[in-house]
Amino acid sequence: MSESEPTERRSGLKRSLGLIAVISLGLNGVIGQGIFLVPGKAADLMGPSALVALGMGALLCFCIALCFAEVGSRFRGTGGAYLYAREAFGEFIGFEVGWMTCWVAIISWATLSNGFTVVLAKFIPEVGDGWTQKAVAVTVVTLLSGVNALGAKSGANVVKFFTVAKLIPIFTFILVGAFFLDGGNFEPFAPKGMAPLAETTLILLYAYAGFETMVVPAGEMENPQRAVPLSLFIVLAICTVVYMSVYAVATGTHTSLAGAENPVAEASVNFLAPGGATLIGLGIVLSVFGTNSGSALVNPRRFFALAERGDLPAFLARTHPETGAPLAAIGVTWVATIILTLSGSFQQLLVIGVLARFAQYIPTTVAVLVLRRRPDYDPDAGYRIPLGPVIPIVTLGLCGWLLFNTDPKKLGLGALALALGVPFYFLARRRRAQSPSEA
Repeated sequence: MSESEPTERRSGLKRSLGLIAVISLGLNGVIGQGIFLVPGKAADLMGPSALVALGMGALLCFCIALCFAEVGSRFRGTGGAYLYAREAFGEFIGFEVGWMTCWVAIISWATLSNGFTVVLAKFIPEVGDGWTQKAVAVTVVTLLSGVNALGAKSGANVVKFFTVAKLIPIFTFILVGAFFLDGGNFEPFAPKGMAPLAETTLILLYAYAGFETMVVPAGEMENPQRAVPLSLFIVLAICTVVYMSVYAVATGTHTSLAGAENPVAEASVNFLAPGGATLIGLGIVLSVFGTNSGSALVNPRRFFALAERGDLPAFLARTHPETGAPLAAIGVTWVATIILTLSGSFQQLLVIGVLARFAQYIPTTVAVLVLRRRPDYDPDAGYRIPLGPVIPIVTLGLCGWLLFNTDPKKLGLGALALALGVPFYFLARRRRAQSPSEA
């Protein structure tokens, strides 16, 4: 694709992320606080049958991942969905997708930083409310921004550490809890029927959200054509098995799962000794902190990608000559995330963040069909989804089903965010016209 080579020449980023680092980034970004905090909400809506919603979420995310894999395997630049939309649909649609990815980055990290205080409050209750809660959330954002100012490799090392740290207690919860399942907790399987399936699936998508961030730092991957599709498949396969297992154990061991704020930690008390339950609780804290570290690494690269192509001010594309870190983009991400962290709560930001991600999912899915029809399309140049157009069309159908069953007010917020980006697009066009070298 024409966009990839110019990006490669312009970028000041360093290719320091190998396949293991990319997989770690994916596992860390996806297995975060979602599976620990949303089962209580899902159980309140559907009871044990929320397992079906988890399966629907996995199916949708896997289909979307296939689309990301095909398109992403043909690019070497940083930017992810923004880069793909710009190439497939032109500058305006590309800008709007990029604009929304920046919103997603800020909303998701603000959600994560507030979510961290929710799980930490199990050990330090004062952290769960008031100014102490906000102070801790802001400190997390600030600390991790500082780490990533040292470069992508430094940030990736932090991600690898927390990926391993979080998997140990998760597997402990699953393997030990499997021996204490009470079949009676699964009856009735669907106490409210299947009517809330779309709403529950949308909530549980928060647990899967984050897999698309793996393609954003492609400009810093050693071999993005191989790393992008392979890591996407590995990460989603692992996450699906882990999520279904965690929810099943939580349901089978916790009689009051519905509405629980920290359900996995609460369930572990029922079948582990106090020391074991504490270990699970600490593992959840590490997991959520690790997911924050992944956001700190990936999110500034969204601003960098737009600035690199002239869609945001050029200073956001400047990198440190030694570390290659996009310091200005890191600074802007830090400021914006702190503002949203202080103004919103975990509950308020969760669904909005999931909906905003559809501004990445849908254009990338359509891009598969558009790019395949280009005269210069080479089916052997990268990964190609099997079954022709079937999977992209199914993906669009599933996305449409979820959006159709969404509160119109929440959809309106997304439309407003898109509208707010329009003036910035025309400012960018004017800036490029005055400085052709940035185009």
